[in-house]
Amino acid sequence: MPSVSEVRPKIWEDVLDLFDNGDFSAIWGRRESNNFRELAIRWNGDKNYVGYPNQGRNPTWFSQPEFLEESILLSLLKQIVQNDVNQRREEFIDNILQAMKESKQKIKN
Repeated sequence: MPSVSEVRPKIWEDVLDLFDNGDFSAIWGRRESNNFRELAIRWNGDKNYVGYPNQGRNPTWFSQPEFLEESILLSLLKQIVQNDVNQRREEFIDNILQAMKESKQKIKN
């Protein structure tokens, strides 16, 4: 069951970790050298399964459509603020706020 920071396929760069509750993770990063970062999520799996999505035994990310970014980012922020006692809580909050700012900039451009 890989953590959010352990899933780094080569096609992703400039990544911010947004969320990891053990079951699910989310990142904000550039996929395949895109000009803008985007939101990606995954189910982390368990001790017997690498999670989804994956390529064989290698965990990877599922990019979310741009029109869903804002609602998912808001939901992640709400989840962390209300329920998360993760030691990376403040980092995740800061990263989500940065992702929200960048997402709004994409819409304006």
